[in-house]
Amino acid sequence: MLKFKKLGDNMNEIIALRDYMDRSRVSFCDISVGAKYMWRDDFVIDYAIYNDTLIMRESCPDYKNAFYYPIGKDEQGALNEIENYCRTKKEALRFCCLDEAVKAELSERYPLAEFSFDRNWSDYIYNAQDFKTYSGKKFSGQRNHVNKFKKTYPDYRFRILAETDIPRVEEFLKEYERETTVSMWSEKEEEKKVADYVEKSFVLGQLGGYIEVGGKIVALSVGEVVGDTLIVHVEKGLKEYAGVYPTMANEFAKAFAGAGVEFINREEDCGDPGLRVSKTQYQPVLIKNKYTAVVDTAFDKIVPPVCIKTERLVIDDIKESDKKVYAKLYTDAEINKYYGYDYKEDAGSAEPTPEYFYSFMLGLKAAKEEYSFAVRKDGAITGELVLYNFGYRGEAELGYRFFREYRGQGFATEAASALIKTAKERFFIKTLKCRAYKANVSSVRLIERLGFNKLSETEDMYYYEK
Repeated sequence: MLKFKKLGDNMNEIIALRDYMDRSRVSFCDISVGAKYMWRDDFVIDYAIYNDTLIMRESCPDYKNAFYYPIGKDEQGALNEIENYCRTKKEALRFCCLDEAVKAELSERYPLAEFSFDRNWSDYIYNAQDFKTYSGKKFSGQRNHVNKFKKTYPDYRFRILAETDIPRVEEFLKEYERETTVSMWSEKEEEKKVADYVEKSFVLGQLGGYIEVGGKIVALSVGEVVGDTLIVHVEKGLKEYAGVYPTMANEFAKAFAGAGVEFINREEDCGDPGLRVSKTQYQPVLIKNKYTAVVDTAFDKIVPPVCIKTERLVIDDIKESDKKVYAKLYTDAEINKYYGYDYKEDAGSAEPTPEYFYSFMLGLKAAKEEYSFAVRKDGAITGELVLYNFGYRGEAELGYRFFREYRGQGFATEAASALIKTAKERFFIKTLKCRAYKANVSSVRLIERLGFNKLSETEDMYYYEK
């Protein structure tokens, strides 16, 4: 099973993940060394490496343990491991930071997944060449602001950030904070982290630059290149220097959007109306939505009370009044010879009461491990149908057992056929599986009558799917 390690203050650990992030098929500002360092405390990240594939998960106040799409050579194997982990830990399977492409892939893999996105956290993606030139009518506003800035401050200089500049940057950030009123949680948190991030940017391999006027820093940008995209993590300017923001964006792009860099990611607007207008005015080629996904199993689609009627039978929930009869299904050795479960393994040596078996069934249902159905004829229980081993890909397994006096009358075929039809149509089960001991000839015949296809076999067991 996967073993996760918290991504903390160890710089080498964070840096070591860069190679994976550079290979990510999903391109968001979140999937970068700078973002992971800046927000490591607020968005708790832990990770595991499986077969040269990075598996990251994130926890924040809104949710716990949402997985990023795996990055590396074995994405599908990593997804299998994530599923096994969640199933073993009995945790919800959640994903975050999905783009349209992987959303489509996961929709196919997980037919019961529910996807959503919050526009406030969508990334703004721009053409890098546009920022380097501001050419064309659509950038006339930015050009005018830059020209005015250069005319007003002819002595301005753009400089690459060096470690020796850190004291001056700290003074700039203090002045920026004094003149800037922030109200949003994300902005306040960012202000706390920017100074630390800038100081560590050289160790983290980040790219920084600033504009100075008269020897004073008036604007700062820091970011990094991931794949074909320059991500701008920090962009700040003193508002009294009109035009400093478009000038900073232009200079930063010219300095760092070199060969192989096609796009610039200027991150989210966090729902700030003014920031949304500003980011939109720079003509993004894409506002890239970040999807989250919650993956249900078909168990969640079974809404009690269940009542399925056939020509002769009723299939419904097992009730408290059924306790005594239900206990007989568990304790009849002949009925359970091929059922695959011996109640004594859990109950111990003492013979349990009917209450024990009923509570055991309710416990499995509460844990979403198993859903048991009574099969009734004229009100009397003839047997039990069970759906269990629910998977995230819309699969479940079918089990059954019937009292001996009701065998040979077609009840099992009739009841199982009705449940299979309902499972496909109402419970959204995509794939049903079942198994039978080779020695259990009647069960093998039943499965074949139900239209299951044999997938494999062991020395004593057949495995089927439908």
